[in-house]
Amino acid sequence: KEYPDYNYNWNYIVDQFKFKTDFREENSGKINVLMIMPWMTTGGADKFNLDLVNKLDHDRFNFTIVTTEPGVNNYKQLYSEDTVIYELPAFLDMKNWPAFINYLMNKRNINFVFATNSEFGYSTLPYIKSNYPEIPIIDYVHMEEWYNRNGGYSRDSSAVESVIDKTLTCNGNTTKIFVDHFKRNPNSVETVYIGVDENKYDPEKYNYEEQRAIFGLSKKYVIGFICRISEQKRPLLLLEIIKKLKENRNDFEFLIAGDGNLLEKMKSKANSMGLKENIKFIGNVLDTAPVYSASDLTINCSIKEGLALTSYESLSMGVPVISSDVGGQKELINDEVGIIVPLHQDEEDIREFKYSDEEIMEYVNGINKILDNLDEYKANCRKRILDGFTINQMVFRMNDIIEEIYNNPSEIVIKNGRGLSNNKSICKELITRYILSAEEKYLWECQEYNRYFGIVR
Repeated sequence: KEYPDYNYNWNYIVDQFKFKTDFREENSGKINVLMIMPWMTTGGADKFNLDLVNKLDHDRFNFTIVTTEPGVNNYKQLYSEDTVIYELPAFLDMKNWPAFINYLMNKRNINFVFATNSEFGYSTLPYIKSNYPEIPIIDYVHMEEWYNRNGGYSRDSSAVESVIDKTLTCNGNTTKIFVDHFKRNPNSVETVYIGVDENKYDPEKYNYEEQRAIFGLSKKYVIGFICRISEQKRPLLLLEIIKKLKENRNDFEFLIAGDGNLLEKMKSKANSMGLKENIKFIGNVLDTAPVYSASDLTINCSIKEGLALTSYESLSMGVPVISSDVGGQKELINDEVGIIVPLHQDEEDIREFKYSDEEIMEYVNGINKILDNLDEYKANCRKRILDGFTINQMVFRMNDIIEEIYNNPSEIVIKNGRGLSNNKSICKELITRYILSAEEKYLWECQEYNRYFGIVR
């Protein structure tokens, strides 16, 4: 049988599954973390997962990762070699996933669970808690998405808050929404900024002119656009901004790094708008530091963000940022290092590609302002990161939180888990309902995976 695959028969979720090589690993005295995530592909949330796992002390932590979405996991090989990884869509039918998680919980002596950005993960947390009520659970949420299930992972997290010891977010705005909108206990939610590796993203390690030559850039100014080319990032708005900017200056070039479902549409429209000489597409880039090194400014015109990793990286490289006023962007980008542009489009209209002239002009005016005062902005950028947004600061805080919850799990949450243990059928039904609701999306992801590898079925 070839995977990933979706087949319909979810009458019974499997609890136990006997594996031929079943053995229980010795208890090492470490915190053994089961981390449930969607995949390990290029993106800010996925980079956070990678950095967290690799940088926490492996003399204290063991990590077992399960992924729950079909995808090209190009970050997989970057995890430390002692990290155990299972891509569930690659070898199991979904009805067997809970049984395999039970297997891992016992085989790997799991004593801590960490869920992030996985719909299946959230659907299975009550089930895990019903089986292991003493084991603490935390989750990490990057943003709320009102266009996605009326809240996205923020709603998923809040739906099962009774089994979660603590919810962490990447920005203060999302934390506030958890408390104000989803009515979460303020003590159960905390902001932990993702941060950036300031040693890797160091402008002193790169030569501006050499990087410009490598990318074949010839204009006076270079503006970076580094992201997944999808509806959330509004790449077609960027084209309107470039067109308007070109009406009063032509000394710039946009360096666009990324891949996504709107990339071909963006390229085609750029050509039809006469913007070919002002745009260079370089595709998906794993090492983004050279892109920042070649840039004078980066732009983010997303309709939704938590707090974009590209903003951290850009500032660490000494490059100012213009960003839409979404998520926690203004918690990082102040007037000294960039410009925040008000959002003129409702989240629910994410697939509408019509943008107001006012919003377009605000980006154009922001670009002109920064380029006309470039040295002043650039002088402040890296200091902004060093003053409070480094990756090591994130790792230290995450270490403290995990240790604290591991040693002092919530008694209320333990009690809730014990209550669920008497009614596991409800927990299993929650997983079943997720699997049924995910059919269309999962089928599409399987098709995209197969298309990427040229597999015809």
